[in-house]
Amino acid sequence: MNNINKKEVILDIDQYEKDFERLLKCFINATSFDEQNVHFERLNRHRLTYQALENEARILYFGDTANDEYSKQHAFFQEIEPRWLWMTGEYYREILNSKFREQLESQWGKQLFKIAEIRQKTYSDEVQEDILKENRLVSEYQQLLGKAVIPFNGNELRLSTLAPFLGSPDREVRKAAFEAKSGYFEQHASDFERILDELVKTRNRIAKALGYSSFVGLGYDRMHRTGHTPHDLVQYRKQVKEHGVQFISTLRKKQLKRIGVSKLKYYDESFSFPNGAPAPKGTHEEILEVYRIIFHELSPETGVFFDGLMEKGNVDVESRINKMGGAFASYRGSDIASFIFANFNGTSNDVRVFAHEAGHAFQFYMSRHSNIHEYILPYDSCEVFSFTMERFVWPWMELFFGQDTQKYQFSNLTEAFIYMPFVSVVDEFEHFLYEFPTATMEIRKQKWRELEHEYLPERDYDGNEFLGQGTGFYEIGHLFISPFYYMDYDLAHFAAVQLWVKQQDDPKSAWESFLKMCKQGGQLPYPELLKSADLDSPFEEGSMERLLEKVKSWINQVDDRSF
Repeated sequence: MNNINKKEVILDIDQYEKDFERLLKCFINATSFDEQNVHFERLNRHRLTYQALENEARILYFGDTANDEYSKQHAFFQEIEPRWLWMTGEYYREILNSKFREQLESQWGKQLFKIAEIRQKTYSDEVQEDILKENRLVSEYQQLLGKAVIPFNGNELRLSTLAPFLGSPDREVRKAAFEAKSGYFEQHASDFERILDELVKTRNRIAKALGYSSFVGLGYDRMHRTGHTPHDLVQYRKQVKEHGVQFISTLRKKQLKRIGVSKLKYYDESFSFPNGAPAPKGTHEEILEVYRIIFHELSPETGVFFDGLMEKGNVDVESRINKMGGAFASYRGSDIASFIFANFNGTSNDVRVFAHEAGHAFQFYMSRHSNIHEYILPYDSCEVFSFTMERFVWPWMELFFGQDTQKYQFSNLTEAFIYMPFVSVVDEFEHFLYEFPTATMEIRKQKWRELEHEYLPERDYDGNEFLGQGTGFYEIGHLFISPFYYMDYDLAHFAAVQLWVKQQDDPKSAWESFLKMCKQGGQLPYPELLKSADLDSPFEEGSMERLLEKVKSWINQVDDRSF
């Protein structure tokens, strides 16, 4: 029926669907809980077969976007998604209607059934064509980014290989690099605007056809948000405005003094140190070898995990022509083996990104025993694991950065917070997009600039008329590809920093809490996952202020002027 290797992904969807229907019928007709439980496990293994094949097709295509066969395989899974969604809907419907549901919930946890209840609402045959259109639009956006060629300093660069110039110690080089990047988005402005407009309208049509008042509700249900609501996000953004924006202003003032400029421009925002950002020592192979040491010393579990990654060749971090930009973690094969995809470019971000994606991949590894996709890949909390791993590898950063270790740690901690108000800009803008789907593109741009002024009062586009018009959202891939995901980064960071604070006090206890969370995976909704580890909820009044006090305490002990 199927085969996985590094050259070909084959799925006979007709046979797969017949096998699914047969397994589902056995599940429905079971006469005892024990019998139904066996068929429940078989159904979930069958579902994982599809997910692993789809992941494999994505991994291959992203690794070489110019390969016609990989492109066809990736497109194939996009085209058959409605059939997969139908099967998923049938699976959800039958587990909810099971006469042994109470015992199944006791055995496997209630979260799967909560997800089933909301996901049942997210698909019907009526929206099949629009889902296909949504997928095609997403693919078109990805191709615009993946095939971007940016002329700079006599060379043709990709977005990922332009990155070192965006952080250059030479201010004029930084400015030129940012202008070159924005030039690409300006050149293709009509395409970005058309794709976003069509996505908003298409998603709104899907939501209306499914009985939602707007895509906001559907977007939350697609994200498996069973534990928090749009109101919770309003409360969180309120705390960002009241405490976060002011905190970031103090960090920006420190940055001004460090880099020696009188006023921060947009091309200065990501430049933190006058002598340049800390750079890791070694090639990408040597960086991976250092991570082997780190993960073996961090815990027995991470040591075994890392060895498995490398033995199976499940790490692709080298930047190359026709490789999709960005980074992600996934799983592949019948053994649900974790996979890490990234684009190293010689900056400190290589070290951070690998730890980040390893956090995802490690959680997949620790949760795979459930054989339930929704638990292996917890939509509403998966970033908690990645951001936490970024912090938990701090004790070994000297292996990469030597005397610049504290500089890296300072930047790793503060830059994530500096990003916080921007995440709120994206989240509030995203809600606006779908609450007012008929707004013109000009109104959308005005809204974007209004939110930038509100959350990012220091932002100065230095005469860049294109960005000053409110076009900064073109490059926010999540707006196009995975709506309402962006805020998950900030909510996860909120939890990860609390675990980092715990690690400072009691490393063993902090690791045990994290390991427990990784094993749970998606078995608990985001707020309950935090509660299980004794962490504050970001939706609670005062939680932001309490966390920032602890962060300020660490920052105040660092002489950042020495960087």
